[in-house]
Amino acid sequence: MSYGTFQKKSFICPRCGVLANQDWYKLLYDPDDTLNKVLEVLEDLHQTSDLFSDVTASTNRERLLSSASKSLRQAFKVPEEKGRELWVALCQHCGSFSLWLGERMLYPQTGEAPPPHPDVPPAIRELYEEARGVLPASPRASAALLRVALEGLLEEAGYEKGSLADRLKRAHEEGKLNAKIYELAEVLRLAGNAAAHYELWKIDPSKEQEDREMILALFAFLNEVTEELIAKPKRLEEMKQKLSGRLREEGP
Repeated sequence: MSYGTFQKKSFICPRCGVLANQDWYKLLYDPDDTLNKVLEVLEDLHQTSDLFSDVTASTNRERLLSSASKSLRQAFKVPEEKGRELWVALCQHCGSFSLWLGERMLYPQTGEAPPPHPDVPPAIRELYEEARGVLPASPRASAALLRVALEGLLEEAGYEKGSLADRLKRAHEEGKLNAKIYELAEVLRLAGNAAAHYELWKIDPSKEQEDREMILALFAFLNEVTEELIAKPKRLEEMKQKLSGRLREEGP
């Protein structure tokens, strides 16, 4: 999936995964600390403001204004080399930003991984984004981080005690995870375990592409678990609240 197009008014946000409007801002480069120098000039101007009626002071005022104007022009001069300007795109849906150097997105480094589920808890979202960021360099690290994220999802759903395998089994037995999602979660758990142990997942450069494709599937698996364990119960509770309020308004 492709995230973002340079200076496009709307695109799929790499942070929240929603097609949303984007506000673009060009970043300014000030290596010589010119803005602070301007502030010093303006401070001098302020301190001499009570002497402006004097001819000499008026001349000084013009000199200070000219100096301030020149400094401002220097401070706000952006690099003219095409494709080297820094831009920030601010998502109007989630409020997060992406950083661009010309037409290339520098941050976040999402690679090909899908965005996190919209209802994923904030702490788990951070783990997910970290896993996305390291994927281009280390699929194995991504797998380990996704396992940690899976463990966090179980805690968010109230399963805090026991091994991850035991907690997944309880969630399945209690009807929180259907058979299909339980199986996906088990695959994710085992892959994460393997990623953390050398003997189970030996480093093999010849299988780099195969590893990356497998990890991409694990991202999707975690989103499926989030849907079943977090999003569906949330939507059900919201619907119950709406129906309860409607019934109270209308009476028996």
